[in-house]
Amino acid sequence: RPSLTPGARPTPAAAASGSPAANRAAAIGFSAGGRPLTAWQFGSGPNQIALVGGMHGGYEWNTILLAYRMIDYFGQNPGKIPETVTLHIIPAANPDGQFVAAGRDGRFSPTDVGATADNFPGRFNGNGVDLNRNWDCQWQTAGLWRDQEIDAGDAPFSEPETVALRDFLLDLQPAAVVFWHSAANGVYGAGCPDLYQPAYDLAQLYGAVAGYPVYESFDSYKVTGDASDWLALQGIPAVTVELKTHEALDWEKNLAGVTAVFGRYAGNE
Repeated sequence: RPSLTPGARPTPAAAASGSPAANRAAAIGFSAGGRPLTAWQFGSGPNQIALVGGMHGGYEWNTILLAYRMIDYFGQNPGKIPETVTLHIIPAANPDGQFVAAGRDGRFSPTDVGATADNFPGRFNGNGVDLNRNWDCQWQTAGLWRDQEIDAGDAPFSEPETVALRDFLLDLQPAAVVFWHSAANGVYGAGCPDLYQPAYDLAQLYGAVAGYPVYESFDSYKVTGDASDWLALQGIPAVTVELKTHEALDWEKNLAGVTAVFGRYAGNE
């Protein structure tokens, strides 16, 4: 399994200090390496919406930077969030993997990663597990990434990060969850195993305004233990948004997608 490079473990308060405009920022759990998973909350409406970056850590570091840009944007523009919505943003669902690639906890820059760096080891947590193969939907001990076997953990939810996300989302009961990944350039619905129509509806909404191709499911290779698929079993609409490259944030596209999701709930009391 890839090893975790030792580094300082920030306190939850320190991890949350980068965006004072947020209503609330708090650790919802800790990684295998002891790093906090921090969630920022904006607004106080009845419709909960969650945005999650960095499930694959430093391998998909641009999704973390996209999430931080969303945090900054909504911190500076709280009026862009409808009164009927509460927004939750988790920038790094895999902070151990981020540290492997970026050498930093919390905020970082593209120069911390390096344009030619081999970031594949950053895909995994401190236990060497691919967190998007560790959820309880068709879970298998050995997951796949392309044609390569990868560690999916000892059992579903064997990893502290997936337990923290699971418990947070179940308690939240969000109306919509968006997971940002890279770099397949598309929006994917969810289901376990059959398509969950509310998730596909969410994918169509997001993809139409963001300009991404929309698919019922990811079928380039078999994916087991996926987060959005497990949420479908819980009756929670979730989609995977794949950015176009491993470097670009696709900012305007994803801001438009998030705004469209807000619009669906803007009139609901």
